[in-house]
Amino acid sequence: MSVHRHDDVVTTPTGTARSTERSSRFSPGQVITGILGVVLAVIGIVAVTRSGIDGSLNQPVTEIVGITHSSYVGLFELFVGLVLLLGASSAGYRGAAGFAGALLIVGGVVLAAGNLRVLLEVGAKQSTGWMGIVLGAIAISAAMLPSLVRTSRVVETPVVAE
Repeated sequence: MSVHRHDDVVTTPTGTARSTERSSRFSPGQVITGILGVVLAVIGIVAVTRSGIDGSLNQPVTEIVGITHSSYVGLFELFVGLVLLLGASSAGYRGAAGFAGALLIVGGVVLAAGNLRVLLEVGAKQSTGWMGIVLGAIAISAAMLPSLVRTSRVVETPVVAE
């Protein structure tokens, strides 16, 4: 949620008046991309921790929530999860969430349509690609949700003594 404040001092025939305008902007997509970012970052951390980065990044593979992961996939998920968290931090960063969703879809298509050699090089299965496609579609849809804007204005005028 982003909050903006604007103050004006206006001279009137009876004195001066102070006008304070506050507006806040929030998108429901921020919540969705935030949850998605946390889930992907945690899954990526678990995959990298289990598979390790001290040797080959495509071996060994591990199963997390029924999906095959290697360190390659875990590092990718960690990166995309962090970009999604950036996109969730403000309604103005929805483009980052859309970019992360596009990365997930492209990576998912590469794995889902990949032959055996590609899958062995990455250390994943086609189901990993389908998960990326679905999560990428969710991220892009959340990034396109509209923002809700709330604006309030308070005008303070001095009391005139008679």
